[in-house]
Amino acid sequence: MTTLDEVVSDLRAETAKLDEVLATLDESGWRRETPAVGWDTRDTVGHLADTDDLMYESVTGGSRDLMSDVREATGRTPSPTSVDDFTAWQVERVRKMSWEDVYAWWHSSTTRLQSMLSGLDPAQKYPWGGNKLSPLSLGSARLMETWAHSLDIHAAAGRAYADTDRIRHVAHLGLRALPYAFMIEGLDAPGPIRLELASPSGEQWMFGPEDAPTVIRGTASDWCRVVARRDRDGSAGRLRGEGPDAANAIQHGRAFL
Repeated sequence: MTTLDEVVSDLRAETAKLDEVLATLDESGWRRETPAVGWDTRDTVGHLADTDDLMYESVTGGSRDLMSDVREATGRTPSPTSVDDFTAWQVERVRKMSWEDVYAWWHSSTTRLQSMLSGLDPAQKYPWGGNKLSPLSLGSARLMETWAHSLDIHAAAGRAYADTDRIRHVAHLGLRALPYAFMIEGLDAPGPIRLELASPSGEQWMFGPEDAPTVIRGTASDWCRVVARRDRDGSAGRLRGEGPDAANAIQHGRAFL
């Protein structure tokens, strides 16, 4: 059974792994394009910093008016349900800042958020993204996004990224988020699904009921890249699925809003 302390500890470790790369970059490194089209490293770190702040404010009852912020930055009225509008606003805001200020902001925002998460009641649920989530899910969501964007930043810096067993949180989150992923695509809700995944350390991870009619097998690294939309080297094609929902789970899985 995963504990909140374990999730927050793993989130801190992923943050430190990203910071090891960021600490080596000069201005040209911060402006280098990542594999996420249109985003450089400064954009990416600013997005992480702002989303950390948004989660903190959502959980603690902050009164930030996002729609007004977006209108002021972009000159247009955003759709309240459009993630694209929101992320475009974030990037426009970040591009008015120096890379040094973005770096300092990220350090502050992620430290504050992690401290807050570690003190939450694991038995309670807190508002985030139009839903109410447990602290375990909140921490897993931030770990997933930190890990996914760290892949982009490592690639931009020409640094190899070696997965660790910390991605188990991403793997499990990807499974739990499948009903949402199917809904976003206008699909009927999936039935029970089981994951049988080889971990980075070589262990076998099993998520989901043993008698699930749909089973997906492969490596945790491939599954996590699929649900984080970082399938840039054929991860989806290496997963093997059986059952009525396998193809849609592999094609449409997403572990983010």
